[in-house]
Amino acid sequence: QVAEEQGQENPIDHDPIHDQSWYLDRSLRKRLHQEYGVQGWAIVQFLGDVVFIPAGAPHQVHNLYSCIKVAEDFVSPEHVKHCFWLTQEFRYLSHTHTNHEDKLQV
Repeated sequence: QVAEEQGQENPIDHDPIHDQSWYLDRSLRKRLHQEYGVQGWAIVQFLGDVVFIPAGAPHQVHNLYSCIKVAEDFVSPEHVKHCFWLTQEFRYLSHTHTNHEDKLQV
């Protein structure tokens, strides 16, 4: 909807979550809350802090200063079912979509 309002092309195989092509600024986050009741959280990370993001959780990052990102993907035994569901979701994307491949190899 926002893409159309901004006059941007929205390809048929576009997925706003899996494509990671949108950054929600303050006004878009406010609109998401007003129209759909979805509210995010701001997490301020300091030196030495670790942030765990659950598999499949939509998230975005805003760096306040220059930094180096270190990321490690893992699947805990408790969340294998969710990762399987996420893999199934990727399979519904078009065959030309970059996220169509089985990244989790489930």
